[in-house]
Amino acid sequence: MFRALTTRRRVATRLFSSSRTSSGGICFATSSADAVAVGAETGLYGLDVLKTAKGFRRFVDEAISRSGELVSYISQLPPSMEVIRAMDEISDTVCSVIDSAELCRNTHPDREYVEEANKASMRINEYLHFLNTNNSLYTAIVKVEHGGALHTEEAQRAAHALRVDFENGGIHLSDVSYFVRTCCQIISCIYVLFRFNENIILDPGSVDIFPASRIPKNIQHLCRTIYRPVPSDGSSKSWITRKEKGYRITTDSSTLSSILKWVSDAGVSSHLDLNQ
Repeated sequence: MFRALTTRRRVATRLFSSSRTSSGGICFATSSADAVAVGAETGLYGLDVLKTAKGFRRFVDEAISRSGELVSYISQLPPSMEVIRAMDEISDTVCSVIDSAELCRNTHPDREYVEEANKASMRINEYLHFLNTNNSLYTAIVKVEHGGALHTEEAQRAAHALRVDFENGGIHLSDVSYFVRTCCQIISCIYVLFRFNENIILDPGSVDIFPASRIPKNIQHLCRTIYRPVPSDGSSKSWITRKEKGYRITTDSSTLSSILKWVSDAGVSSHLDLNQ
């Protein structure tokens, strides 16, 4: 729900603002020592909080704390443009964590960072579900949409989109017990999905393809070369051990995506699909 409102990212803002001088120009390191100093000032993706993998824990804590303050603030506001602005800040705060955690857990080479990003992603998505089912926020957005307090078409569209997103989650249903059961099921699905994705990232597994000619040359660098013994052909040199070249494909999402895009062998594609 809140992702629809996010038209900017604080991650990008911080990436650029951290490299500007007080006069507004871009600050470049003038020596290798300066470069090290500049790099040491920020963490992953230019975020100070992510100087270590465990920084993801604080990142989530701060986002939840700030969002909680904004939820309380919104619940006390009269219908006004300020409701939309505060909603936008919640979106920005939560999505900064989601985007950073998703990028890290899918691309970072350090296992500790991946594991912490996984935990952060799970926690913040659970909290996002809480926001999407928060009755105070829903009531505020309904009042602001129909209260005539929005003076721009953009704000009116934002309010409408937010209300529709809330109602797509069932918050407006009169059967409260059904709504609660639905929420519990959604949280369970989120948990299972993240455990599934976590297993793929931490222990992706592999598939062996023989012969090597079944893998196009332009993507062979994505695979590990392997060999297997082949049966004797009954010739006079049958005592010589023959080996067949093949490729071992790691079944992580990025590798599979590239392989499936270029491979033309239907048998290979089918084999990889079954192992995703």
